[in-house]
This record gives sequence, C-alpha cells and structure tokens, in this order.
Amino acid sequence: MVRGPYLQNVSPTAVTVMWETSAPAPARLRIVGPGAERVVEIAASERQEIDVDGLEPATRYQYAVEIGATHAGGELTTAPPAGADVPVTFAVFGDSRSNLDAHRRVVERLRGEVPDFIIGTGDMVDDGGRDHEWDQFFDVERDLLRDNVFYPAVGNHDRQGRGRTADNYRALFAVPENSPDPERYYAFTYGQNRFLILDSNSNSFALTDQTSWIERELQAARLDPSIRHVFVTMHHPPFSVSLHGGQRDLRERWTPLFEKYQVTAVFSGHDHVYSRAEKNGVRYFISGGGGAPLYPKAPRPAAIDVDAVKYFERTNHYLRVHVADDFVEVTAIRADGTPIETVAWGSPPTFDAPPPAIAARPAAVRITAAGAGAAAAGGFGWLGRLGAGLVLAAVVVLWRALRG
Repeated sequence: MVRGPYLQNVSPTAVTVMWETSAPAPARLRIVGPGAERVVEIAASERQEIDVDGLEPATRYQYAVEIGATHAGGELTTAPPAGADVPVTFAVFGDSRSNLDAHRRVVERLRGEVPDFIIGTGDMVDDGGRDHEWDQFFDVERDLLRDNVFYPAVGNHDRQGRGRTADNYRALFAVPENSPDPERYYAFTYGQNRFLILDSNSNSFALTDQTSWIERELQAARLDPSIRHVFVTMHHPPFSVSLHGGQRDLRERWTPLFEKYQVTAVFSGHDHVYSRAEKNGVRYFISGGGGAPLYPKAPRPAAIDVDAVKYFERTNHYLRVHVADDFVEVTAIRADGTPIETVAWGSPPTFDAPPPAIAARPAAVRITAAGAGAAAAGGFGWLGRLGAGLVLAAVVVLWRALRG
C-alpha cells in the first residue's frame, strides 16, 4: 500500500475509503461498529475508492483494509443528522508543500486534536503534476487522514503540470458531487453548518461560472431553518497584507455575496502565514502555514488590506474551530503547540437545567494493531465535542456572573 487508507466525504450514513497500492490487488474492507460488522470484497485495482453506506449517524466505527497479509486501517465517525443541534469541531490548514519537516511538525501536533473533520486550504504539493510529491504528501499525512475525513480546496500549485488540469487532484480526492463541476467546488452539511469549498484559481478556471452557484447555495442555506452557520473555504484570500496580498477579483465578485448572506467565516491559504481580517461583518482567516516557506509582510500592502487585517504572524500552524449553537471560537495554534490567539463571537450555549446524560456507546471490536492504536487516540466525533461545549458554556456563565 503506497497511499492511505484515507477517509473522504462523510455523511450521517456513509463514508468513502480510498487507498492505492503499487500493483493491482484484490482487497477486503472490514468495518466494525456497535453490534455490527461488515465485510466488502473488492476486485483488484491499484487505486480504490470505496463508498460505504448504510451506516448509523454519529457512530464510531473501526475499519481495516486487508490485502493479503497486509492490514491497515483506523477509525471513523459518521456525521450527525443534517440539522442536528450538536457542537462541532473542525481543523483548518493548508500550503503544506515544499518543507516536509515543517509539514510533519504541523501534522504531528494536529494529531493530538480530535476534530470531526479537517478542511484543507489548498497547495498540498508544490507541483500537482508530479506523482512523487503526492507520495510525500500522503506519507506525511498517513496517520492523520487514516482517522480524519479530509475536505480539500484546490490551490494553484495543486493544478500545476501539463495543461494545468489538476488531474491528480481530481483522481486522489472524492468530494461531494453537488455542483456543475464537482471536485473543483462543492458543498456539504455537518449538523447545523453548511460548508462551501470553492475554486478561487483565476488563471486556469474562470471565477464567473461559480458565482451564480455560490449565490444559490448561500440563499438556500439562509432560507433553511436547520442551517445556523455558513463557512466558506478557498485557496486565495480576499484580504491579506502578506506577499501575494488580497485578491481583487474575489473582493469584487464574491465578498459582496458573503456579506449579503452573512457568511460566518471564510478560510483561505496562498499566503504562507496566519492572518485574521474583518470586513463588513464577515471574518476572514488565512491558514497557509502548513509547511511551505513562510512569507513576510508585503512592503507596501494595499490600503484596503491594511484596513481589514487585524492580526498577522508568519508561523507554521493550524486552526481549531469550535461551533456550538450561535457561538464560534477559532484558535490558531503553532506547530509547537503554543496558541497564537483565540477569537470568539456569538453567545455560548446555556441550559436552564442540566442536560440529560449521554449513554456511553459500546466499545468497537478491535481489528488490527493499527486499529487498536487509533481507538486509543481517537474520540466520538461530535459526541466528544458536546462535553467540551458544556464546560465552555459553564465557564462563560460563571465569568459573567462574577463580573456582576
């Protein structure tokens, strides 16, 4: 096995498991959860993309890919039902290309988290047309993506190579097919949150074809009473004081839509820094410190970028985003584990009475040594987040009471 296994496109009842071998080989995918076990026999192929459905919402499973004597796997947690009022935690980072050691430090630190899923802001590799760079990417992120569903945005370097067609990117990731050009841009729902993952590359793809789709998606989300937050991810930032600067096309075409439909936050990369900006009620975060060479501030940034950007730091890092009811908290964390900053907005959830206890789920059956290790390190997805949300809410309420 040369890549994976890794997890893609989770929903309340399904998930996609992908892997690649050095030669075509038949395989067996074994999935074990509370009170159930499933075995899927798979015909020989080098690259596998297996959709597993019929799963239970918000449930932890262990899985293993068996190819002859080789066993590799981990654990996964299905999404909560769409519209479920549950806390959600996800991680964001990108621009991992170029420096494998820095990339590895970020990944190792992120493995200490227990996110419900991970969002990539693009530029996973330096040249998307070179297979060996994707080998390096999956080698560094093997353990992380084994246990965490990954939703990527396509960056300009991911589409490098002959024709700039992003063929490798398209083949290596299985994302929701719900746009006119799936894999370039798409959307998904997790609990009460809608996520739009966009293609902001203007050189090879026109921005205009996405604009009408974006507005339809944002309008539908704001008309849906079960959707509380909308998050957007794209590689290029609308506002930045670093080397590339804010992207004028995005500011003119898309940020008015983000403002009109009150997008909760926008995540980008491209500039290899951490940055936070605010403009007309929308918050913009740059998380491009995944391993690429760090950028300085631009010598003469545009006035509009200077006005919008509230914080800047050139450092390897990732973001942890926690959402509970109207409350959103974003913490930027350096590769050494120290926090850069935490920003929060909205009202933390409160309870008139103690919430009912959540019954513990039966432990999943251990499959392999790798699966056992994953079980020890993993968690229960959104169920694990609920406890964190309750503690956070209690702390905020106590703080307010003490202030009088």
